[in-house]
Amino acid sequence: MSDSQYIEKDGVKYLKVGSYTPPDEEGNGEVIDREYFQQGYIFKDAYAYMHEPDKVCYIPELSEEKYTREDFLRICNGQKDFADQLFDGVDWQHPESLKEDWFVNNEWLTCPNCGNLVDYGDGCNDKKCPNCGTEVED
Repeated sequence: MSDSQYIEKDGVKYLKVGSYTPPDEEGNGEVIDREYFQQGYIFKDAYAYMHEPDKVCYIPELSEEKYTREDFLRICNGQKDFADQLFDGVDWQHPESLKEDWFVNNEWLTCPNCGNLVDYGDGCNDKKCPNCGTEVED
């Protein structure tokens, strides 16, 4: 990936692929400019994700659906570590689709007791829910 896909703010580099201009108050002027990233043409803004929770930070390929950090948190039951992992992972698809892929491949599991997500694909292969300690089956 070239440095052109990064922006620097306060001495920190953030991934930025493409650009997004929201519509004005009348709903005119919205502009989505996607660029190629890993597997598809998307808009992705890590600075917006990390520092501006209500601002659009991701638009998948072949879709006008817009996602904010709040959307990623909602998709991940409010679990920030999972939302961060999901944001980092999307590279062309809808976040809901990638989340479903991770469930199908048993990388993520759901605790039957508390409903929290469990990261079975994190390398430790621990199937205990970190929230309540319940053994989670794949």
